[in-house]
Amino acid sequence: MKKGLRNITLAALFGVCHATGAYAQGTNAGLGLENEQTLSLSERIFKLEKHKDALNVYLNMHTSYQEHFNGEDEGGSFVGRQLRLEFVGHIDKHWGYRMRYRMNRPSKAQSDNFGSSIDIMMARYTFNERFSLEAGKLGVALGGYEYDYNPIQVLEFCDFLNGIDGFHIGVQGNYMFTKNNYVSLGLYNPNNNSITEYYKEDPTVEKTKHPLGVAVNWTGSLFGGKVETLWSYSHIHEAKKAHGNFLMLGTRVNLKKWQFVLDYYGGWEDLDHNKTVSADMSKMEDADILARDVSYNSFVGEVYYKPTPHWNCFVRGSIESASAKDNPAFHNYRKSYGYQAAVQWIPDLTQDARLSLAYIGKKVDYKKECGLEDYNRDRIELSLIYRIKVY
Repeated sequence: MKKGLRNITLAALFGVCHATGAYAQGTNAGLGLENEQTLSLSERIFKLEKHKDALNVYLNMHTSYQEHFNGEDEGGSFVGRQLRLEFVGHIDKHWGYRMRYRMNRPSKAQSDNFGSSIDIMMARYTFNERFSLEAGKLGVALGGYEYDYNPIQVLEFCDFLNGIDGFHIGVQGNYMFTKNNYVSLGLYNPNNNSITEYYKEDPTVEKTKHPLGVAVNWTGSLFGGKVETLWSYSHIHEAKKAHGNFLMLGTRVNLKKWQFVLDYYGGWEDLDHNKTVSADMSKMEDADILARDVSYNSFVGEVYYKPTPHWNCFVRGSIESASAKDNPAFHNYRKSYGYQAAVQWIPDLTQDARLSLAYIGKKVDYKKECGLEDYNRDRIELSLIYRIKVY
């Protein structure tokens, strides 16, 4: 029993997010064991007692009914938004592993030799209570809370994160320098596909001999856990004479019934890895275009309120901009505004499940010179969000 508790404690030390079941929880980086105390179906139904922590099986699902009020998708429909199967556990006090597979996404072959539907397939070795090392296809420890939330908990990502793939083959070291603060250093392949495939809009892009991404992340807990941080800087070099720099800063304030989150995401790219600007240019020119020398800036704010253990409410707003420096028509050409409000009911406190009713909208304004039309997209969404601990 003591050995099992020690393993769980080590996992918690190197977890990326410290939120409780009251709020959306982080699971993308590390082993993602944020709800270890949730009873599994095998324990609840078949009364099977677990004596080992070597195998935990989760089914992450998000299904919803959406009623759209404007835009291309006007009307209503049922949607299976997320379905991910996950295996995670500790073999002993040193070895741990994690695998996560997207079941509702077609798997396409990629040059990293993993299918596109595989989020995570990694192993971790814990040397001691301060240092661990993980390798494989992993969720790179980047900053920002919306980036790190379990995808089933996100009603709609900001534009910046829609252009980011945080799952890459690489290695990552984690060092705990105080009880509640640690740093991570990740080295990874910045593109899961070949350069010619990813940047097929421009055949002049040449691959570099040594593509590399580097990410430095600080996960912090200050003032007795009242203030938490997920701050990172990352740099990618994936093509000749082409680099990208990213700053992703998440800060969270935890009070008894309230929680406040502010994320900043910034990207400065020689080649448009995010592809938002490229997609807008291509739409305007009616041809495939790869934008160069682009920048992105996004602010995302959230306020959570939990009046009782069974109810959770939140509002979210975002302001984002995009720009292509050397194209006058697309210089500071785009402003995007996102807004969400939701009420969620948690019927069983021993399960990570909730029924969510939300209003979700986005407004995009373009500068007249770029020739694109402004648009709004709004919807009401009733969702069942359930992280099922099968075993």
